[in-house]
Amino acid sequence: MLAHRRLTMFEQTIITDDIENGLDRKMLHNLRQRFLLLNEKRLERTRAALVDRQQQFLTLLPLLFHINHPILPGYVSHKTPCGIYQYTPSGDAWRQAKVLSRSVQPVKDLRAPLPALDALFVMGSMGTIAHSDASDLDIWICHQPGLTGEELAELRKKCDLLSEWAGQQLHLEVHFFLMTENSFKSGETASLSKENSGSAQHFLLLDEFYRTAIWLAGKVPLWWFVPAVRETTYEAFTERLLSLRFINPQDVIDFGSLAKIPDNEFVGAGIWHLYKAIDAPYKSVLKLLLLESYVSAREQPPLAISFKQAVYDALPDADALDPYVMIYRHLENYLQNNPVRLQLLRRCFYAKVNKPLTRSANNESWQRQLLQQLVLEWQWEKHHLFVLDGRDQWKAADVLSERSLLVNELANSYRLISGVSKSTMMQAAISHEELAVLGRKLHAAFERKAGKIEWINPGISRDLEEPVLTLLRSEGSEPQHWLLFTGPQQDIQQRLIYKEPIKRARHLMELILWAYCNQILTANTRLDIIDEATWLTPVQRQQLLGTLSSWLPLPLSTPAHDAFRQQAQPERLLLLLNVGIEPQPELFKKGIHLLSERQDALDYSGLHDNLVVSADIIYTNSWHEVICRHFDKDALVNLLSWCLRLRTTTGKLPEISIHCFSSGLGQLIARRMAMLWQDIVTAFYTTEGNSNARYIIETAEGYLLLQAGTQPEVHALKNEEQLLQKLAEPQVTHSPLLIDRNALTEHPLRLITRIAKTADIYLFYRIDADTMTARIFLVDERGSILSYQVPFHNTASLVKPLQQFILSTMQRMAASCTIFQQQKSKLFIFELSAAGKPGVSHPDATLLSSTSAADPLFINIQVTADADSNGNIFYTVYCNQQEFSSLQYGEGIYRAVAAYILQQRLHGERYPCYITDLDLSHCESLMAPQHGLQSSHYLQCKRVIEQALNEALGHL
Repeated sequence: MLAHRRLTMFEQTIITDDIENGLDRKMLHNLRQRFLLLNEKRLERTRAALVDRQQQFLTLLPLLFHINHPILPGYVSHKTPCGIYQYTPSGDAWRQAKVLSRSVQPVKDLRAPLPALDALFVMGSMGTIAHSDASDLDIWICHQPGLTGEELAELRKKCDLLSEWAGQQLHLEVHFFLMTENSFKSGETASLSKENSGSAQHFLLLDEFYRTAIWLAGKVPLWWFVPAVRETTYEAFTERLLSLRFINPQDVIDFGSLAKIPDNEFVGAGIWHLYKAIDAPYKSVLKLLLLESYVSAREQPPLAISFKQAVYDALPDADALDPYVMIYRHLENYLQNNPVRLQLLRRCFYAKVNKPLTRSANNESWQRQLLQQLVLEWQWEKHHLFVLDGRDQWKAADVLSERSLLVNELANSYRLISGVSKSTMMQAAISHEELAVLGRKLHAAFERKAGKIEWINPGISRDLEEPVLTLLRSEGSEPQHWLLFTGPQQDIQQRLIYKEPIKRARHLMELILWAYCNQILTANTRLDIIDEATWLTPVQRQQLLGTLSSWLPLPLSTPAHDAFRQQAQPERLLLLLNVGIEPQPELFKKGIHLLSERQDALDYSGLHDNLVVSADIIYTNSWHEVICRHFDKDALVNLLSWCLRLRTTTGKLPEISIHCFSSGLGQLIARRMAMLWQDIVTAFYTTEGNSNARYIIETAEGYLLLQAGTQPEVHALKNEEQLLQKLAEPQVTHSPLLIDRNALTEHPLRLITRIAKTADIYLFYRIDADTMTARIFLVDERGSILSYQVPFHNTASLVKPLQQFILSTMQRMAASCTIFQQQKSKLFIFELSAAGKPGVSHPDATLLSSTSAADPLFINIQVTADADSNGNIFYTVYCNQQEFSSLQYGEGIYRAVAAYILQQRLHGERYPCYITDLDLSHCESLMAPQHGLQSSHYLQCKRVIEQALNEALGHL
């Protein structure tokens, strides 16, 4: 009878009035026993879910932190902080220790005079319905606040050694978190990592801790002894409780109240759980729905308060108070008016528990029994259960459908988080840096963008491999695209209207890559292609898949956390040329491979074919995104233009691997492109290169002019004339010209570029005695190359006026504080032989001075330029100090000047006249507003004026 009365008192509801009105020490003792009873039940369930050696580790764990023994796992030194408050190792703990080391002997009192550790707790899914073989142990090590930095370092090292030992020896993932009660209450949490939400959440983490924590040793939470109705006056109540000695302050650890979760914490926590959804979508949907319910009913207490109230009300029911069951019941009530989302909640809960009820089990665990009770409530049909239990064998179509439901729910959560952030107008309870890191992880995982491969299987199915896939090119639809089907070609052609493709893409390679990355297409898959214009033989298909497998082995590793502290950087590139295309289709149809002495793949054979017809480039970045780009029209131009823009923050291009599977010519094409790419990298991005240089490539279609700089450009030029016009354009800074190994092999430019490497002025001329003309090439101080042809009279009349003009121009520019104020350029003059070999007139100051003297045969012609408000340029010409102004002569100025020159010549000779000096200072804002005048501006104006004068002279 007495025993029955004691049981009744233990079972009765704990009174929650004031301490003075009934909450006595006996009730507090009963309350403690209720929490410990539930704790023991959860601990028992945790042990039952572990294999024998893992159970032994859990039993041994408090002892490992209570003593320092050199033979036991985790030993660092005898100075490592140890000793747990009021912990006495059990006989079972000693037996497990002796299994590891016989030298470990129990003694009467191993407790340190001042134990360094206050308590040990396990939190998370351990001991819950959701516990699985993959569950890890999150251990809170609560230590005294007075530990030195050296002592903390030793304790952290011990934790690391134990984690490593448990992983290697027990195949158990264990994470330790060091903290003090005061540091936790003040919000000092560890930095963001894979297993820690960092500053993203504090009260939400505390809510989870109070609901899920399993006490292992040491002090118990003070929170246990504060009635739910007193949570809002937590500080005052606990102060009263401790001051009246109802509870010994030394026996409890205080993590603080859970009266209200601040609004600003939901933003950081929501983003954190969205990030976790990348790998665990089912669990994250549950957590995000819980956050949503908290936000939607802020006046309601968090779930941990309901948990505590249930313990106060009656003897704890371990099933009803299972942390995940409590979440489900709470959300079931929240979603009772939304049946669609309620069904998704149940699917996520069922998937998270992961105890397939349609499959036989070795034993009917409490988890399966509890799940069966819930499923009976849900009235799920047997067929529905079979479908869900076969989830690990779902194929792409089912996985895509499931992922769509999950992603839609995650999108709803993201919109809710954004709304909370905007409505509260408060800064999220997460550091700016961590928020940026999480945002980038979400960006990498979920953001859709053109060409980016979407990963469709976040742990839903175990195997998406298909035995046969068919690729079909759409007909009669715009834009044309490719479709991917499961099954062989014959089946697709017979029942096309009855079967939906599992994926569509604009380009063939993007679809193949998507299937490969999601492991739908493997080495064992037969790939059929329905398209007459696509040539991809079985051998080529094997080569393509083999290249993908070696270049992009699956699964991809998880990117380093620090990688998200900066923008995504391209790391590796795979260039695939002519996938499904033969560059010489008519010859290919006839089975002919044209052999030629002209082996340049960009200008191949006497047919002058550019064999690069299409290009697919696949690249991975530092966030482990996989992106595919396709180029077909003007493939080489667009490919090079895109690649030159794909630079890292270091200014270098990422590593590239180049392949081509075209029959017969594939190796030739790949080898040529690899050489070209290496030459471009050397030209622009190595220490001996110059990022401001220009690079000429010759193709069957003409020429390509590449320029890197801050804004990379690729110019397609049809012929030599367009190329020379482009080379004459002004440059922002010194831009030397480089020529590809197969380009302009017999052109003077190849020799000129070898000589004109510095920021000086180079004058090259080549005389054609047959036509009595001379070809002028002038490379100015910024690398602009002016090329033109003039009549040849004699060397002196060709070179001296040019030399005199250039020297006077250099003096003018030096006086006007342009580039010459910073760097004095020199003038070099070269004569090119007919074969392209230079005969050099060596530059020398004395020689330049003597040769630049005025020649009595030539009249000194000076020109000044001015511009009006409409941008029109007007010239004033001075001949031997005689002025001829556009204001006076208008369009007839050149005829007037020519007539005067003709009068000054002794015998009226009509040989060419040359300008010796030109002033453009008043036109700089019009001609070169951003980067100032350079010598080529003066030479271009000189040519225009001289041409007009000499034409006028010829007509007199």
